[in-house]
Amino acid sequence: MNQPSPHGSVEQSAAASAAETALPGADQGAETRRRILAAAAGRIAEDGLAKVRMATIARAAGVSTGLLHYHFATKERLFAEVLAYSTDLSTVLDQEALRAAGQTAPERLAAYLDRCLPSDELLAEEWLLWQELALLCIRQPELARVGVALYDRLYVTVAEIVTDGVGSGDFRPCSDVRSVAEAAVALCDGLGTRVLSAVPDITLDDARRIIAVSVGVLVGHDGPLPAPTAARAVGARR
Repeated sequence: MNQPSPHGSVEQSAAASAAETALPGADQGAETRRRILAAAAGRIAEDGLAKVRMATIARAAGVSTGLLHYHFATKERLFAEVLAYSTDLSTVLDQEALRAAGQTAPERLAAYLDRCLPSDELLAEEWLLWQELALLCIRQPELARVGVALYDRLYVTVAEIVTDGVGSGDFRPCSDVRSVAEAAVALCDGLGTRVLSAVPDITLDDARRIIAVSVGVLVGHDGPLPAPTAARAVGARR
């Protein structure tokens, strides 16, 4: 799957660097970190953490390699910060999606789980970062702890929506709410990987359909979950 370029031209980087010099000290440092994290997210998603070079990230961010190392001593530390940065951005969009989804728990759960799939270009990039994390968690305890914390945010949100659905009478889960939440997220993980594969064997619509049916059973909903707002919007444009 082709990813959008995470950085502009050399001229754009130079312009951004020049603009930054006009910022006060604290703001300048924060803007430098933001540019580095944004550039690193794109380069790691495109090249993989093992192949990407710090010099390449610095060039994409429009900073020197020395300044990059000043902010992030190692590539692994940079990657951990990139994951947190990407997740924070995604969380804002998650909340917007939940507000737009409707009032009922089934609508909100469908919308949130759709955000757990590579359902747009930004999420596809974030997905590639999480795939890198999944591999590194096996051998690197520091990143494994990062992974536990990030996944817990997903589980908590899904569990809260399911709990709301139990209270409203929409859901009658087959197990405890936390287990249902973890199973729903794991299902999204597995299907999303297949959607993003270099040779995908299912489509995004296939994944959405499987999740609607399977999670509907997990939460004890009366039938599949409703189509997520994003999928309905796409269908309306066709």
